[in-house]
This record gives sequence, structure tokens and C-alpha cells, in this order.
Amino acid sequence: MPRKLLYYRLRILGTISLIWVLFGVVFFENFIRSANDLGVKVSLVQFIFTFGVIGFLISAALIFYLKPAFNHQPVGLAALYKMTITLFLFVLIAFVLLMLYYVLGYRKPFNFSHYLNSFFTKILRTRTFAIFIVDMSIMTLLSIAILEVTDKYGPGMFWSMLIGEYNTPQVENRIFIFLDINEATAIAEGLGHELYFRMLRKFFADITMPVLANDGEIYQYVGDEIVLSWPNTPENKIKSLKFLRHMYFLVERKAEEYQRRFQNVPRFKAGVHAGEVTAGFVGVLKRELIYSGDTVNTTARIRGVCHDVNESFVLSGAFMEDFHTPHGYKIKAIGRIYLKGKVEHTKLYFMRFE
Repeated sequence: MPRKLLYYRLRILGTISLIWVLFGVVFFENFIRSANDLGVKVSLVQFIFTFGVIGFLISAALIFYLKPAFNHQPVGLAALYKMTITLFLFVLIAFVLLMLYYVLGYRKPFNFSHYLNSFFTKILRTRTFAIFIVDMSIMTLLSIAILEVTDKYGPGMFWSMLIGEYNTPQVENRIFIFLDINEATAIAEGLGHELYFRMLRKFFADITMPVLANDGEIYQYVGDEIVLSWPNTPENKIKSLKFLRHMYFLVERKAEEYQRRFQNVPRFKAGVHAGEVTAGFVGVLKRELIYSGDTVNTTARIRGVCHDVNESFVLSGAFMEDFHTPHGYKIKAIGRIYLKGKVEHTKLYFMRFE
């Protein structure tokens, strides 16, 4: 697994595991401390450590195996599969941990048949364990929900939604890249809808690593177009151009594979711009985070200019402000061009890789 993707998944795993630990404290204080009918005595530290270990292992199974394994199943059926497997994992982990407790805590010689009898009578058949199962199921569903929110809105958005960051409109200064495939209509007609969709899915999947490697955010997919964004800082301007470079050479490296599978190589063009936008959630039946404002519209227009000037990558003058061209990039002025819907001409640049 690529290192950036591994780090990304480990960050999610750490976040979810921490939530399990916090929930373990609540569960202990409200159920275990006041009415513990388990056949073993546990302290708060022991309990939250155990609950945290269980949460870590179940969350790791969800992130690294169960979610990818059932990604193409219907959501309800996938959730049922995940819940069934995690329930089995939970009982197995509880069995092993309790065995360790008996082995390490008992002074008498360990007797497996005695242990089995104790496990079923003092643990599995207790009211506390039944409540524990219910709470574990709730935590598993919460973990699945966090993963689904993260998949839909991107890294970091779960906490933003939790604290209501975008419930009221926020003015932000951001970089945008509008990227789409060259001659997409002709390719789609030649391949047919199903095969063309498969090519798009692979292309968007290949974008994932360059996005993660350069701390980008995938704003939205629109047909064969993808919109990416970064907070507008000098460092992120460089990262946004590095993303384009990484993606360009990635497609070149995979050109033979694309040609073999789809009889086409999805080379692309991109418009790059920066400026202020208003961000917030909209919608009643379906909530969506949107960025609105002239910056977004202008970026789309700049992407369209790529055809007119016969260049793959076109950058705006606003993006180039307080920016020094890094090594390995050739950026030259195109001139001032009138963009549809704009009153004034816009200064544009083209970019090539050296």
C-alpha cells in the first residue's frame, strides 16, 4: 500500500479509536461501575484499555479490509455484512482478552474447561455483556458512518460537520483546479457508456494518490470532470502544481495499460485559479457542501480556454500573484484574454513540465 494512503488510513483509524476510548469511559461510568454483574472485576483503566483495543481492531478491520471488500455492495447489505463480521470479531477478541486475564490473574493452575464454563456463565450470559454488545454495535455503526462521511466529503470533514463549521456560510480564499479528459465525448462514443465509465472510474482512482501526496481536496466529480481545491497559500500553490505534474506522469506511465484495457489514454487539461469563495452546506433532502462565487466560475472558464490556446494547463494571473515558478516547471504568459461572462480581460499563463 502506498505510504500516503497508509498514513491517511492510520489517521482515520486513530480518530475512530479515540472515539471508542471516550465512549468506553461513558459506558463504564454509566453501566459497569453502578451495576456490574460480570464475573470479573475491572477498573476504569482496564476497561477503557480493553474497549480501546477492541475498537482499534474492529476499526482496523473496517478500514483496511471490510470497507474495500464490500465497497461495491448495496449500502444496507454491506452494513449487514460488516456488522455480522465485526460481531464475530468482538466475541473472539473478548474471548481471547478474557483468557489472558484468567491466565495472568489467576493463581490457580489454568484449566481450559473451567475457563470455558466461566466464560459462558460469568460473561456471555450476563446483562452487562448484553448491553456491551448493543453498545459495541452502536459504536460499529458510528465507525461505519464516519468512514462513509469521510469518503463522501474528504479528510477532516467529519469534524467540520460535527461542530457545524459550514452550517453558516464561510468566506474562504482557495485554489481551484478544474480538470477534465480531452476529447471525452468522442472517447465515450467509441467505447460505449459502460466501458467508458470503467475507464473514468480507473482514472479517478488513479488521481487519489497524487491528491493525497499533495494534500488536495476533491471537491466534486461532474461527468468526466473533477474539481480539486486547496486553501490559498504559497505552499499549496506549489502543491497544486505538483499534483498536476504527478498526475500527468502517472498517466504517461500507465498509458500502455489504459490503451490495452480501453483502447484510449485519458490525457487531460486543467484550469487553475485562486480567490475568495463562500462555502457552506445547501439542500434539504440532500445536503451538499458547495463553494460559490466568481472564483469557481472563472476557473471553469479558464479550463475551457485550454482548447483555444492549445495548451494542457492554463493558470490565472490571480494564482500567479506572490508566486515564484519552482524548478522543473515552465510558466509563460499567454496574455490578456476575454472570458465569457467577465467584463474585464483576464491575464493567463500556460504551464509545461521540463
